[in-house]
Amino acid sequence: MKFAFAFFSEFFILVSASFAFPFNLRLSEQELDSALNGEILIRNISSYKNICLDVENAEINSCLDELKELNPRYFVEVLQIRKANDGDEVIKKLSELLSNVESYTEIPYYSERHKTTAPLYSYCKILSDSQVDGIHSFTVDMEMPPFEVYTAEISIKTDYENFLLYKSKNLNDMACISFVRVKENNLRSVVTAFKYNEYWIIYGIGAAKAPKIKFLTHRIEVAFISRVKAFCSFATSFLD
Repeated sequence: MKFAFAFFSEFFILVSASFAFPFNLRLSEQELDSALNGEILIRNISSYKNICLDVENAEINSCLDELKELNPRYFVEVLQIRKANDGDEVIKKLSELLSNVESYTEIPYYSERHKTTAPLYSYCKILSDSQVDGIHSFTVDMEMPPFEVYTAEISIKTDYENFLLYKSKNLNDMACISFVRVKENNLRSVVTAFKYNEYWIIYGIGAAKAPKIKFLTHRIEVAFISRVKAFCSFATSFLD
C-alpha cells in the first residue's frame, strides 16, 4: 500500500510539473529540471510521436503537422527554458540574429568524428529578401559541408513582444560526396520562442528525410544532431 501511494505521489508530481509548462509526459522530470537550470536540452526523438511540445498555437502545430507528414528518418528536438525578466529582448535578439542569414557562416560546428571545429555553413548568399505582413522571407544559396551548394527558403514571423517562428527547408535536392542525397523539401528546421507565464520557451526541431545506408546511418545521425545543436546553441548564446 505504501509503495502504491509513493508511486502515485511521484507520478502526480511529474504530471503537475509537466502541465505547468507546455510539454507532455514525453519530457521527463529530469529533462525538465535540466531545462529549468538553463541547459540547452537535445532530444534525439527519432519519431513524431516522441515530440514533447504540447502548445495551443495553430501556427506552431501546423509546422509540427508538416513534420509528421514528412516522416523524417532523423528527428531532433532542442529546448531551453529561460526565466523572464523586465526589459528582456529575447524576441528582438533572436529575430535580428536569425534574419542576418549571411552571418550563419560564423556558426561553429564541432565534428565528433574528426574532433575539429569548422563553420557550420561555408557559404551563404541571399538571392531574395522580402517582408510582407510581418513575415521576413529569404531565398538563400547555402553550403553545409559535406553537402554541395543548395537553395533554401527561410521565413521568420515576429511579434516583438511575445512570439517568433522561424522555418526553413531545402528547395532542391542536396547532394553529398558520401552518396547521401536529401531530396527537395526533405530537410526542415523550425525554431520558435514564446512567453509562457514567467518563462521564455525556446524550442527547435531539426528533421531530415534521407535514405538509410547501413554502414553510414550512425555517422549521419551523430552529424545531424551535432549540426542542429550547433545552430540552436549559436542562437541562444546571444540571449545571455
